[in-house]
Amino acid sequence: MLGKLFLKLLLNGVFIVPLLMYLTQATLTEAFFATYTFSLMSYIAVDQLLLRVTNNGAATLADIGLAFVFFWLVEKYFFHWSLNFTNVAIVALVFGIIEFFMHSYFQKDRGRLDRHSFSDN
Repeated sequence: MLGKLFLKLLLNGVFIVPLLMYLTQATLTEAFFATYTFSLMSYIAVDQLLLRVTNNGAATLADIGLAFVFFWLVEKYFFHWSLNFTNVAIVALVFGIIEFFMHSYFQKDRGRLDRHSFSDN
């Protein structure tokens, strides 16, 4: 579980942090804080809960929607970056692309729980 979380944090740090810094006036610290806060929330809410009972597509759409709302709210209430609708959408879509492949990797883990884990078969 920690290995998957570390991989998620690493990939999001490599792609989302520079993207936020490029699209906004975010400092490195602000971009790290926002990216890693959202990554932890997404890991718990989507990867550990929603992905277990739905499929990759639903979990990816949830990640994109949550990323859009999260980064829009962070920009509006915390950091006041110059982030417009298009830039938030770009960040959310890049996050979604990363998450699509992460979910595929997570679902290959045979030790995970899913909706059929407790059936009598």
